[in-house]
Formats: sequence, C-alpha cells, structure tokens
Amino acid sequence: MISAKQALRGSRFALRCSSKSNATATAPGTVRLASLSAIHRGLRRSERAQHGEPRSWESRFAGRRSDDGFSRTNKALDGAASARQQQKLRKKLDRKASEVEDEDDTCRQTRRKRFLDPEFSFGKRSLVYQLKHGSLKDTAASLKLQEPVRPRSFAHRDDDRRRSNRGRQDERPRSRQFTTRDDHQQRRGSRDRHEESRLQPRRDQDDDFIDDSPSQPKKRGVMPMIITYTTAASQFLYGKSVVKAALEQRRRQIYKLYVYRGENRRDSRDNDMMIHLARSQGVPVTIVPHSDQRLMDKMSMGRPHNGFVLETSPLPQIPVKSLAQLEESPSRLGFHIDLDHQTVEQKAINGETTFVSKARNSASKPFVLLLHEILDPGNLGALLRTASYMGIDAVAITSRNSSTLTPVVLKSAAGAAEEVTIFTVDSPVKFLEDSRASGWKIYAAVPPPEKKLVKMHGDKFISVEDIEQTAPLDQDPCILVLGNEGHGLPRTVKVAADFELSVPKFVQGSSVDSLNVSVAAGLLCHSFMKGSAMKKSEQGQEANAKKPPTEPGESFF
Repeated sequence: MISAKQALRGSRFALRCSSKSNATATAPGTVRLASLSAIHRGLRRSERAQHGEPRSWESRFAGRRSDDGFSRTNKALDGAASARQQQKLRKKLDRKASEVEDEDDTCRQTRRKRFLDPEFSFGKRSLVYQLKHGSLKDTAASLKLQEPVRPRSFAHRDDDRRRSNRGRQDERPRSRQFTTRDDHQQRRGSRDRHEESRLQPRRDQDDDFIDDSPSQPKKRGVMPMIITYTTAASQFLYGKSVVKAALEQRRRQIYKLYVYRGENRRDSRDNDMMIHLARSQGVPVTIVPHSDQRLMDKMSMGRPHNGFVLETSPLPQIPVKSLAQLEESPSRLGFHIDLDHQTVEQKAINGETTFVSKARNSASKPFVLLLHEILDPGNLGALLRTASYMGIDAVAITSRNSSTLTPVVLKSAAGAAEEVTIFTVDSPVKFLEDSRASGWKIYAAVPPPEKKLVKMHGDKFISVEDIEQTAPLDQDPCILVLGNEGHGLPRTVKVAADFELSVPKFVQGSSVDSLNVSVAAGLLCHSFMKGSAMKKSEQGQEANAKKPPTEPGESFF
C-alpha cells in the first residue's frame, strides 16, 4: 500500500517535471503573454504597433555575445526550476539589452553633451552663458549695471555684530587704566547692598515686613512673571480658610504671606485680621497691588485664591509601618506607631516622635482612616475635611498610586489638612496585618454584598446598623479602609480585614451602584461615632436611674 505522504510526493515530482519540460520546449527568445501583467502586455503591444515586432534574443545580441554566451543563457533557462524563474530570468535579460541599446543610441545625449553641443541653443550659445563667459562679457561689464542686493550669511552677521560691540567698548571713556583691591571691594559691597535692598522688603515703624513699594516695571504692557522661592521644597497655599488654618495651627514653617490689596478689594477686615495674625508670628507680609495681581494668579495656578497666598514648607506626613499598642494613662491618652525609614529632609519636616495623641471625640478608643489609592485630588481633600469634622485621630494614605498633598487637595480640604495627623503607608497589607496583631480591628468599606456571599460568610459582612448597635470603638481601636474610586479595594486588603462594612442600598434597579468615596466615608464615620455616643448616653441614663432620689426640703411661703 502507498501512503498519502508518498502519493503527495509523487504528484509534486510529476508537476515539476512537466513544468521543466514545458520550459525546455519554449524557445528562449519567445515570451508568453499570459505570464505577463496587463500593463506589461499593453506596453509591448503599443511598441509592436509603432516599431513592429521586437527583435528576438538572437538578433539583439548578434555580434556582441559569442556562441558560448548564448549557450550559457540557454543552459540557464533550461536549468530553471519553474516557469516563474524562467520569466524572471527573461525580464532580467530584457533589462540588460535595453540598457545596452540606450548606451549605443546616438539620438539621446547626456546633459553635459547637450550643453557642449554647439547646435543646442540652451548651452554655450545661450544668452546667459555669453554674458558671463562668452563674447558679450566685455559688453556687459561696460554697461556698469547695479548688482542686486544679496542676503548676507549668518557667519557674516555674527562678525558684524562682534565688530560693532568691540567698537562700542573702545568708545567708552577709560579714566583708570588699573583698579586696586579697594576698588573691587567697594564695588562688591555696593552690589551686595543693592541685592539686599532689592530682595528684602522694607521695615515699617512696627518692625513688620510690609512691602508697599510701587509695582514692578513692565515690559510692553505685561508684568514679568517671576516667582521667588525661599526653598526648593516651598509650597504656595491659597484661599482664606487654608491660609488661616496654616497660620493658626503652626505645623509648618511659614516663609511669606502675600495679601492682595487692589482697587476692587472690599474685605479690608479680613486683610487686617490675616496681616495681624502673620505679624504676631513674625511672618513677612507682601502687599500686592492691582497691577501685580497676575503674580498671585500664577502662584495659585489660576485657581481662586481669595486674595491670600502663603509660602510654606511641606505638611508633615509621617511614614509608618504599622500602628502599635495603646496608651491610656491619665497623663497620656493615645497610641504608638512603628516608624518607617526617613531621610534627613523628612526628619526635619516630620520629626521622629512615635506617639500620637488621641483626638477630642466621643469615642473611647482611637479611630484611624486608611485611604487606599485615592487618585482624585478633590476626593482626597473632601476625605480630609470629613476626617477633621468627625474627629478622626489620624489619616493614613498609601504612598503608591495615590494623589499627593498638592495645593489643590489642601484647597478642597478647606484647612482641614492642617488639623489632622497624616501618615504614609508603603505596604497596606503588611500595615493591616501588623496593626491587627497589636489589637486593632480592621473594617474594609465595600459595596453591598450579594446574597450568596452573605449566606457563605455571614459573620464577615456587616452594615451601618450593626456598627451603631455594637459601638466597636468602645471595645477596640479601629481602622476603616476606603478604596479607589474605580475598582475599590483589592482582594488582599479584603482578606486582611476583620469585617467588610457597607452602606445598605434602599433603591433597587438604579443605574448608580455605589457612592462617592467621600460621601461613603462620611456615612461610615458617622455610624462609628454615633454608636459610641449612643452607648455613652445609655450608660449615663442607667447611672442616673441607679442613684437614689433626693428628699425634698421644706419650703416657706
């Protein structure tokens, strides 16, 4: 029996032999039109109609190739493996033959031959050539025509500029040929005094730094947009509430306060209050006139600054590994933290303290928020504002894939960021695991779960009502984890949490399946604080009920 592979090989060999025999039977000088493209066939037909039949291979190469050459050509055509290879070889031979014909064609000339040929009018017989190099050269020179003005090159322009500058320096009067060391010191001292007077604002009678100097010189009607930074890490806070909170809390190093006092400024009382607050702390104040208002707009990046811009150092953000044990002594009430690595610059801003005092709220135990990969600066500012309003002890922010504390965030927080203790966390899962080992309870904010998950893991899913009834802040310190605006919390964070907390949905079939992260944080934090407050009020009512009633005294009328 013959296999299928052997039959396929036999058919291929037969097809190759037939194509080879067909190629051999075809004369080397003839070309099959069926194997050519339509354009090529059209060109050959038009050439045949104009000049007759094209010459064969033998006639083309007659007298130029020896019989040995033709035999080699025939052998090459016979040795082609397929008709396609024969066609490529014939095209190549046609191209070589056409090149040989072009070389021997006397009708066509190169550009140089045509230029030197006296029969052509555009060459040496042309008027331009005769005016420049021919018989009309002397005649053109005798006419004394004005030559056209040609543009100078860049190199010549630079040379002219250097010569003019050198001539101006030589024209300056030189009263002294040599300068002494005293002259150099005198010039240096006057220059230093000029720089100090330019950079430092003028002192008033009350020894306060207020710059009432006229506006900076303008160039072509536009004020120069130059902002001076006291340090490389300086930040510009803008907005009345943000600037006021930064001045009152004093958690930053404050460099300078800019106050707008233009013609359309109406709140002069706010200006006087802010200036007085800065004076009490020895902060330099610069009064910005109406003509320099664009400078404050540039400091606030085009956002509304309400006439106040404050240059300060960055806000302290303590890097932590985990939250440690509580301390509930009468003198100190708060919790300890496990510090992460800090650079020298971070230590200068954040400090190295490992104890965080408890905030003044109704809860018995500390309450900390962990913001996991919050990207929107507006949401981050709203979360800090919610934390300050609810009395949260601290807010931890993941250092990766999270929004930083930009001036936009601080403006959205409306000064709340200056009051809240802020942490940075590098590894959130390890932070939660180590904190839970120290006695902290972890709650992960998630959407309302499905009924199947509730049946399988009913103890882990709780709602806001359960928090209000149990009041977990009276027994253990708690951490509430809030996730990203888009994908929420990852699975590893949910596994590391003790409970998954959600706000119940009262409308079914709605297109909105979740709340904004700042709104959800407000509802969840309110449930924690409300549960603790309700527990304390119930305990107070029970204590009042156990007290014996007081006997009424005698009354005289």
